[in-house]
Amino acid sequence: MSADDTLTVSPFDSLTGNSGLLSAPALTIVWHPHLDRIGQIAPLKNLVEVDVAHVSRSEPLFFPPGGETGEPIAHRFISKSPVLDLSFKRGTFELRRMQDDQVEVDGELLNAPQRISETDLRRGMIITLARRIVLCLHSVHFPISRSPSLGLLGTSDAIEDVRRLVTRQAPKETLVLLRGESGSGKELAAAALHHVGPRAARPFLVKNMALLGRERAEADLFGHKKGAFTGAIADSAGLFRSASGGTVFLDEIGEVTPEVQPMLLRVLEDKKVQPVGATESIKVDVRIVAATDAKLEMAVTEQRFLPSLYNRLLSAFVIKLPPLRERREDVGVLLLHLLRKELPNPSVLQRLQDTDAHVRPWLSARDVAAVARSPLAANVRSLLALARRLADAIDDGPKARTHAIVGEFLAESAMPELPIPIDGPDDQPTPPPITLDADRMTAALERAGWQRLKAAELLGVSRRTFYRWLERDAHLRALLDADPQELQRKLAASGGETQRLAADLGTSPAILQRLLARKR
Repeated sequence: MSADDTLTVSPFDSLTGNSGLLSAPALTIVWHPHLDRIGQIAPLKNLVEVDVAHVSRSEPLFFPPGGETGEPIAHRFISKSPVLDLSFKRGTFELRRMQDDQVEVDGELLNAPQRISETDLRRGMIITLARRIVLCLHSVHFPISRSPSLGLLGTSDAIEDVRRLVTRQAPKETLVLLRGESGSGKELAAAALHHVGPRAARPFLVKNMALLGRERAEADLFGHKKGAFTGAIADSAGLFRSASGGTVFLDEIGEVTPEVQPMLLRVLEDKKVQPVGATESIKVDVRIVAATDAKLEMAVTEQRFLPSLYNRLLSAFVIKLPPLRERREDVGVLLLHLLRKELPNPSVLQRLQDTDAHVRPWLSARDVAAVARSPLAANVRSLLALARRLADAIDDGPKARTHAIVGEFLAESAMPELPIPIDGPDDQPTPPPITLDADRMTAALERAGWQRLKAAELLGVSRRTFYRWLERDAHLRALLDADPQELQRKLAASGGETQRLAADLGTSPAILQRLLARKR
């Protein structure tokens, strides 16, 4: 298939004719020396007609999502002649390397033709060309539809399905339950439901039920009257009334305490709350979105979750957030976005990637390919952890140890949960585990100006040990990720009581004080 035979108009238009397929193979750029090319897609729908699609410097054409104009890979490291062929014969796809150029498929050199199953296409196959370009070979639905991102980044069918459901449900008042693994983007989907819907101008309030203090849970959610308990020096509206006219997002709803579950059920069914110390219920005007990564069915069986509340959640409209391993083609787009977000000067990233043939790029294609192939157990949160480590090394410029950083990240991802050891030479006896308590970690972060790499150095541990510990402390990690101004707003809402807010957030008052004092 020549360049003239590839798509010359936007593939996002409806198909003409009938190919007889609901889906077909496509190539998405996961990494490219020109970073703005990442996420572009080349549908290969013509395969069913012409048998073979070539990949070279000049073909096929890759289109930005929703774009009207496509362009080829167009990089000097890729031959003008075909380096890779994808053929379709007798219902079977096959990959074949056409030149001596280095081609890797899922981390292995492609030395012989490789058969590709429908399962392979659905999973996504990571292809590296000339150690500079990373592509994902995957299936795509036709006709292709790509809506605005709504804050849910990615070019895959999987995340597009989520955006479509969010857009459909946003105008409605029905309860929505978001289900998905930790780090899969449930809070982003909840925010999209709010901001696309008719309540966008009103509050969007988030409450992580796993961090809800048991003693004050009822008051925090439903409010309280003055004098209802020690410290209740004034009336409090509580979460649901504070969000009047807007949306309440109940994250980790599977972790809500048994004492609060019956009262939460009443809010879901009747939109009524009864503040602590009050004798009458109050009607609330809120849209409720809930989320969980817990196995609610098991919690019901173990009598940790109220069956009636479970049944009410089952009646909600459910949107499932796909894990990142099921949308490998999105890894490059997400990693680039997170890197740019973490860097003080995002434009430096492209300059670091602009190297000649004899200099390794700051972040290599092969390293990105390895990340795309990895399980990414914490999904986008895993990528965020990696992006932060890489951003900490940006000051080292082209000589940064990015390859080692990625290697450490991948090794940790594959390691079982073990006690955190003191770092030392491999040939010395392993000393007993150390305890990196939250106060010690926060003090080091404060001294290091909240730079994680510098904090690790101050503690005398490796970057790997520091990040492994931090990933395991959900409370401290959430606090470090929080906007200082948002913490100040929460402090004001709690009446300026630092101890109360610290208890609600699952941390100590000392840690919270230091975090509140961070440079804004």
